[in-house]
Amino acid sequence: MSNSELEKLVKKHLRSIAPEADLEELSPDDELGSALDIDSMDFYSMMVAISEELDVEIPEEEYGKLRDLNSIVRFLDRSGVKLAR
Repeated sequence: MSNSELEKLVKKHLRSIAPEADLEELSPDDELGSALDIDSMDFYSMMVAISEELDVEIPEEEYGKLRDLNSIVRFLDRSGVKLAR
């Protein structure tokens, strides 16, 4: 998947946990928790959903490093994910 496709996928999951958020105003470097007012359980749920959709393991110990859109996309890109069918 391209970085653009990965960003769209992450934003889709962000919309599911923060439907009121204006994701078009979100900077790729914004810390998601404070920018979107999401808590750790919402973030955990989003990461599990992304992991399941892409069939990729995202270790919980990585979650602390995945604080913004750019870091999540970079992690997924390095993981060589393909869209699970």
